[in-house]
Amino acid sequence: APPPPLPACGRWLEGCLGRPVKAIAIQDDIAWENKGANRLSFEARVRSASPPPGSLVALPELCDVGFTMDATRAATDDSRAWAAALARSLGVWLISGLAVRHELGVSNCAVVHDPRGDEAAIYRKSFLFTPAGEPQHYVAGDGPVTVDCGGLRVAPTICYDLRFPELWRRAALDGAQCFACIASWPTVRQRHWDALLVARAIESQAFVIGCNRTGTDPNATYTGGSAIISPLGDVLAHAGAGPGTASADIDGAAVTQWRAKFPALADARPEIGIARR
Repeated sequence: APPPPLPACGRWLEGCLGRPVKAIAIQDDIAWENKGANRLSFEARVRSASPPPGSLVALPELCDVGFTMDATRAATDDSRAWAAALARSLGVWLISGLAVRHELGVSNCAVVHDPRGDEAAIYRKSFLFTPAGEPQHYVAGDGPVTVDCGGLRVAPTICYDLRFPELWRRAALDGAQCFACIASWPTVRQRHWDALLVARAIESQAFVIGCNRTGTDPNATYTGGSAIISPLGDVLAHAGAGPGTASADIDGAAVTQWRAKFPALADARPEIGIARR
């Protein structure tokens, strides 16, 4: 069950909304290394959500192949073409988890397409999941990316990144008003997922869209829990445990007003940082 909302904060946030954007997180079971089946399934779910033009839609980590360590199988150019066509056909901002080949190898990425189907940004996962051997198969990124999605400044993150607040703080100081964390986060650590989404929203003073998968693969079971969190830590929407969606209106104006009302980020000291001992 989703955590209970904080009604007092929720009422205040509603009063701040100026020009909201519809945010939709799509969660589904991902057929193991079956791109054709996964694309058909996610496309059907996105269309059934009936996103208004200009909406911000998120799909999970490696959404068309699953959390595979076969990077060669995962990274095919037709994945990006499929996501571009889906964004263009619905006129939405689409953040999809895809493997992308580049000059250094293959990275686990969040690819952002604009409503015309053009690539607006590609974020490479910064913190690779060492317990699964991910660093041996994928190339890590070197920090956050922020992108203007129709007037809302968004920073994509991926799964294990959720455990590293220094990445989120840097993006928040770079102006991120919303984070989209796309994931293959397993059931065994579901409590961590729920708690960390709220923590990252509160400390970043930003909206957080958490988009997780459901179902099973050869290595784990997944319970979804996709959610949209307000800058004050309210759970605005929660998709539950099975295939489905979490949807809520979000607005950069609410972030700006909350940061002005309670300017914690202004007291940040990035020069302290986090260093290895």
